[in-house]
Amino acid sequence: MTRAGRIRRASSALAASLVVVALFASALVPSALAIGPDKAEVVLVLDFSGSILDDAATRNQFGAALERIADRVDETSRDLIAGDTTLSIVQFGDKAADVPRCGEIRTLGSQSAVRRLSDCLRTVAAEYKSGGDAALTKSIGRDTNYVAAMEAAASHLPADATRPTMILFTDGKHDVPGVPASQVLPTRDRLFGDLTPFALLPVGMGLKAAERPTLEAGLASLKTINDMPACSTGATMTWPAVVFQTPDDAGNAVAVALQNATCTFTAAPVATPSGPSNAVENINLAPLDGAAAVDWDPPTTPITDPIVNYRVRCTADGGGDPIATTQPASPDNSTIVSGLKNGTAYTCEVAADTATKQGEWTKSDDTVTPAPVPSAPSKPSVTAADRAIKIDTALGSGPAAAALHYGCSSDGGKTFPSTADVQVSAGTKTQINGLKNGTAYVCQATATNDSGTGAASPLSDSVTPCDGFLECNGLVLPIAAGLGVVVAIALLLGFFVLGRNRTGNYVVAVVDTVHSANLGGGSDLGLALLGGPYARQLEGISAAKGKSADVRIHKLRGDRFRVTDKRGNQEVRSGEPVVVESRNGVRHELVLRAFEGRAASGVTVRR
Repeated sequence: MTRAGRIRRASSALAASLVVVALFASALVPSALAIGPDKAEVVLVLDFSGSILDDAATRNQFGAALERIADRVDETSRDLIAGDTTLSIVQFGDKAADVPRCGEIRTLGSQSAVRRLSDCLRTVAAEYKSGGDAALTKSIGRDTNYVAAMEAAASHLPADATRPTMILFTDGKHDVPGVPASQVLPTRDRLFGDLTPFALLPVGMGLKAAERPTLEAGLASLKTINDMPACSTGATMTWPAVVFQTPDDAGNAVAVALQNATCTFTAAPVATPSGPSNAVENINLAPLDGAAAVDWDPPTTPITDPIVNYRVRCTADGGGDPIATTQPASPDNSTIVSGLKNGTAYTCEVAADTATKQGEWTKSDDTVTPAPVPSAPSKPSVTAADRAIKIDTALGSGPAAAALHYGCSSDGGKTFPSTADVQVSAGTKTQINGLKNGTAYVCQATATNDSGTGAASPLSDSVTPCDGFLECNGLVLPIAAGLGVVVAIALLLGFFVLGRNRTGNYVVAVVDTVHSANLGGGSDLGLALLGGPYARQLEGISAAKGKSADVRIHKLRGDRFRVTDKRGNQEVRSGEPVVVESRNGVRHELVLRAFEGRAASGVTVRR
């Protein structure tokens, strides 16, 4: 074969080889293109209700957690650019709204989009830290409306989405007026029930232990993971916990939710949120007399396996057997461990048990040293004041007291509704106000320290609040009585003087034109005819009283007299003569005259 022939044959073979390679390559390319970047549609829905914004510590911690997520977005920008994530951020309260310029951010091949995403996270972090402003409150309100939040999220999750995910951060249950909670689940089903695949990942911030079970129950029922495809790495969607106990934990949970939803963002430096645990939290100890008061926050156990009892034990720091007790589960989460030794430091532990699982021991951070309560103070000294009592006492010997409690009673010591407290460091004197003047009170004192309240003091002497020197010294009634007597005497003296100075009136009798006598004043008078029993001639006349009067005279109105002798009654006018008869039957002429003023001669009365 010639050289030219050999070249043509080699060229034909090379061409055939290239065709085979081309065909093989064409068979491989569709498979490689089919894998492509992970695609995801994510909506981050953030609760901006008043319960979060009004708590400075909480909002600052959660804002800081969002800032860390923004930093992590910058750190993982290459991964995000390589992935195909479209992310939107929504704020909600009564209503929901997109964060301005933070909707439909698509990261695929766009460094500027990734930068905008981190800027949006820092924007909402700053809004959390500042507590929001009037414009935000006007826009979305301050309550918690899950229905509005889901409706806003649904607008960013199309029916043909590849991995649609809604991440819902909140700190409380749905509670907006006018939209009942019964609409929450039907709204979820209406908006997302036909969306496959779909995930709704709740991130609940349960700061208050007592409210966590209710929050957990609501968010657990809202959580949805429906046929979500695995990431290209093989990672599958999981979300075991829905409630987290601190703002930091809730922020970390948002980062993990973004990791699960996008398949490209990684939250590796952030600890994965822990699931439910039987461990109690925040154990507090308080000393008592020969005992310790222990309280705690309950663990985050699922509501399907609730706590049935708590085991509590206290062990002396110097060693020895623990003093233990068991407390049935109750809302107050506390107990008293008795039988401890005063003056000895103890460390206490608490374990929570469910019907299916015995919890691990959680040790208190601090120790407690039981101590006796103070002894009774001395009998209080009391001083009356205007609607108040000034009170003081002396502390008893023995354990030191930190404070004094005073109480005053108006029912003889049965009840002590009027009280005052004073710190011993500021002295022992104080004043109890709001009392009633004129009411008698007795008072007592008790002393307290960290271990409790000691016995009560003896009752004080009776004391009566009063107003002014006279009332407070009991002189008002004696002085008033004395003044009354003085006034009465003055009146009597006045009447006496007036009586002495009055001109008065009197009656003069003239018998037989010869004999006259002053009969005196008044309305009932008498006249005696003086002479022997058989004498017909009178020796004289005089005023008389009672049986000594031969003639009785009654002065009538209008200068008239009624004259009575042995014969009967006669009425005459002043100066008009009338005939009267003596006892021996002798008749005499009698003239009576009434005069105003004082008589020139006194009245001689025959008795």
